[in-house]
Amino acid sequence: MPLEAFILMETSGNHTKTAYKTVTRIPGVKAVYPVTGPYDLIAQIEANTMEELNELVMTRIRGVDGVMKTNTAIVFNL
Repeated sequence: MPLEAFILMETSGNHTKTAYKTVTRIPGVKAVYPVTGPYDLIAQIEANTMEELNELVMTRIRGVDGVMKTNTAIVFNL
């Protein structure tokens, strides 16, 4: 069963729109939402393993120009 998570992102300055466009094109990202509040974007992601999840967040999403900070919430199956 794939792992699912929500990635809450803070972006810098006027980079929200370009970060949004870039993140939506990353494989494993299912949806991206611009939001109000302390975060600028929330992405719903899916990965097959923790290693893949780590790569997706730490390298691909955090490597997007304008993404300054992330907070990851892994979805539990009850």
